Amino acid sequence: MSAAVRDVLKAFDALSPAEQQEVAAEIGRRVGGTEDLPAAALDELAAELFRAYDAEEAARAAPESR
Repeated sequence: MSAAVRDVLKAFDALSPAEQQEVAAEIGRRVGGTEDLPAAALDELAAELFRAYDAEEAARAAPESR
């Protein structure tokens, strides 16, 4: 993995979950058709998206610490 890719991923990790979803959707649009991606890559993308949804939902449901 190149330094540029690591920098992009580090910047992505610093985004809010909503911003990460926007970026992921835009990258998906730019990549184009799903026929170019292996099924395993699509499975991992879907799993990551659902993990993000679960984390966001858990954060909203957790009582605030005081």
